[in-house]
Amino acid sequence: MLATFTALPSAFIAFTTSVRANQSNAYLPHSRDRYKRGLEVLNKIAGAGTDDSTFISLRVFSPDLVRFYIEQSYGDIFSRPGLDLKYREIANVATLTVLGNAQTQLKHHINGMFNVGCTPQEVLETILHVIIYRGFPATQNGINVVREVFRERNIVTNIDVAQTEQDESRYQRGIKNLEEIVGENSTQIAEQFTDIAPDLAHYIIEFAYGDIWSRPGLGHKSRAIASVAALTAIGNQQSLLKFHIKVALNVGCTQQEIVELLMQMSVYVGWSAAITSTNIAQEVFQEYYQQQQNYVESNFAVTKYTTETSQVRYERGLDTLGRVTKASGEAVVRSFNDILPQLGRYIVEFAYGDIISRPKLDLRTRQLATVAALTAIGTTAVQGPLKVHINGALNVGANTQEIIEAILHMLPFAGFPVVQNAINTAKEVFKERNLTV
Repeated sequence: MLATFTALPSAFIAFTTSVRANQSNAYLPHSRDRYKRGLEVLNKIAGAGTDDSTFISLRVFSPDLVRFYIEQSYGDIFSRPGLDLKYREIANVATLTVLGNAQTQLKHHINGMFNVGCTPQEVLETILHVIIYRGFPATQNGINVVREVFRERNIVTNIDVAQTEQDESRYQRGIKNLEEIVGENSTQIAEQFTDIAPDLAHYIIEFAYGDIWSRPGLGHKSRAIASVAALTAIGNQQSLLKFHIKVALNVGCTQQEIVELLMQMSVYVGWSAAITSTNIAQEVFQEYYQQQQNYVESNFAVTKYTTETSQVRYERGLDTLGRVTKASGEAVVRSFNDILPQLGRYIVEFAYGDIISRPKLDLRTRQLATVAALTAIGTTAVQGPLKVHINGALNVGANTQEIIEAILHMLPFAGFPVVQNAINTAKEVFKERNLTV
């Protein structure tokens, strides 16, 4: 543990030293200064009067929790210089979308994005961006919260349901985008899985960088901040986190901004995750600036890779979606037409058209695997999708006992609480379909 802490950047050590000093005198006058400073930042993010309305019930039940929340989160962390409040709120929304089980806080910080100057498109794009790192259920859940905020704020988005083909292929667009944000190392993405799963590299380039990273409405710096925040929140993603910290530096983030961002993650995922991520950042900083000194620009040739049109993928996806989820799946897709129709397109084109429709694994096996995966994730965000895919498993030939076994199989890997929740969801589906185990 000592080695871990000695590797921390000086700014991080100075901050933790300051926090220890404050904690030892929590009720002295300067603690009131932290509270006042925190309340000022909270009111910038949440709007004036938040202290009286949002926390009134908590004050009665646990006044110290309210004080800790305002002093430490807002007074000690969010009030720090070095990272603009707009970027802090983008990071908060990305993190809470990834976590998938903090709806109230997510709504609070979506409102916060607006209050610190973000546009509706930036809000939508921030939540859509994390689809790369946490998948469709988390993003769908986040978009539902956005819809609620938009309704309360009387925000109407300009909806364009039509899908237009671009001149360049998704693969070429992804490669071009990678070249912009990564530079000379972009070829590694295309080559890293060629010996075992070459299609995975294509999906990364086409979907993550050709479809998502290339979207307008959110700049590369904001996307990099959202990516680093999301990967820190997920945890155990050292290689990807290291890659995206490099990307953040490439697209204009300063070392101080990255350190501040990782410090902020302690509010949501704890100090251990923040410390681990900061150690990774320090390693990246050392390597990055050494590479900058030795960098020699090289010509990068875009690999020629023919991709299918969006319409072909969409039609194949609709066919697979119809076989798996019937009307329920189509209803999920249509449910985003009022706020972010492209999300529905991505569900059909990528999830069902590119992945679930692949040969070599039958639909019954895929649905049982999906039920197991959603059980293991276990957040609030996956409850709806879990029900959809339990129904989907039944639709493609799985029986009730196989579904129960797929869920029980997660016990050694995910624990009893998430399995119990999934069994209750399965029980609900079976009852609706008049099935017995």
